[in-house]
Amino acid sequence: ATTTEERIDAESIVLPNFFFAAYEALAIRLTMLQPGDQVPIYVAPRGYITARLNSVNTLQLDTADGNLLAKVYHITFDNPNDPISAEVWVDERSRLMRVTLPSASIDVARQDILAVSTRVTSPPHPGDETIRVGAAGFSLAGTLTKPVDVPAPANGRWPTILLVPDSVSSDRDVTFSGIPIFRQLSDALVENGFMVMRFDKRGVGQSGGRPESATLEDYADDVRELVRYLERRPDVDRERIILVGYSDGGWVSLVAARRENKIKAVALIATAGISGDELVLEQQATLLTSTGNSDIERQENIDLQQRVNRAVLNEGSWEGISEAVRAQANTPWFRSMLAFEPESTIERVRQPLLILQGELDQQTLPYHAERLQNIATRRTRAGATVEASTLPGIDHHLTTSANGNNSEYLSFSSRGISSTVPTELVRWIQRTLPE
Repeated sequence: ATTTEERIDAESIVLPNFFFAAYEALAIRLTMLQPGDQVPIYVAPRGYITARLNSVNTLQLDTADGNLLAKVYHITFDNPNDPISAEVWVDERSRLMRVTLPSASIDVARQDILAVSTRVTSPPHPGDETIRVGAAGFSLAGTLTKPVDVPAPANGRWPTILLVPDSVSSDRDVTFSGIPIFRQLSDALVENGFMVMRFDKRGVGQSGGRPESATLEDYADDVRELVRYLERRPDVDRERIILVGYSDGGWVSLVAARRENKIKAVALIATAGISGDELVLEQQATLLTSTGNSDIERQENIDLQQRVNRAVLNEGSWEGISEAVRAQANTPWFRSMLAFEPESTIERVRQPLLILQGELDQQTLPYHAERLQNIATRRTRAGATVEASTLPGIDHHLTTSANGNNSEYLSFSSRGISSTVPTELVRWIQRTLPE
């Protein structure tokens, strides 16, 4: 313990490290600012920085008790040589709702907006239809969007795409820093004559089920239920039902496609080509390097992660690992993810594959696309084609990026996903599954 004393500017906001109640004061101050304004911040015990307001947007949230409006303030903490981007969500009473610092993997939120029944909503597309599909003792909620300004197929059946989210998404739109990735991807695909479904994973948003006991295979079974629902609809072209899996949603898509003949093609976006065990270590090493940790700190963290992985896979002991870390890691989902080997699954997938990879992706590094393509090329089944494309200037969240760093996103949250992604998807589907 140490004691220090420092005289600070009376206009500053005091934000002790990891004491998030202090952000209540910042929330109130932000409501008085305009984009471009700055406010002095004293970070105890580090010293002075400034917070710059970049932009503001409004989100609507549907909760069990009604609708909430959140103003989302996108700010940058101007640390010397290490600016940190953040989101601060503020309700209509100027009270704090949420603080997100992606580069530090911190997300602190009020209980009401984290309830499983709460989801961020957007103005509906005129072709939107809310659907519920029965699964294993619960129902999955989703949005099915049909083209409205495109001539209908002669037989009335639309080619249909099911978007499969990643494991960290908290809504069916896969919203990241104000960018609804799946909503924007869906809109672009609908404009090109495809019907598109996006859905809340089990235990998320308006879907039932308990995520804490779910494995990668369980999520694949949920996808299969959605595909069967689509196959039964009279407005769906049964010969053109396509899965588009994003990040580790690509792994879920592969498992579902291996088991389900009703799936006619699979596209993988930002999907890894190594085991989950290897991927976790690779992602941690990349993150530790980007955050400027010393070589000793990096190695200590990687060594700990290796021990955790071995313990989760029952190949090592939990001795010396804290209960908090064990509680977070020792879950059915994490165990199934660590044990997953994409190679053995792809070899048994019969459908055509498309692999799309952002050149600037720092979470799934670009070499994964080539690895997946090499694995898929070894398949010998008729029609089991594979195409791969690395997209210049595209990051993990499908936006155009200067360097792929998370710290960019919150400063440019008004951006949308790159048009290159839906364009590549549409061209591939038209080549692979023509009318």
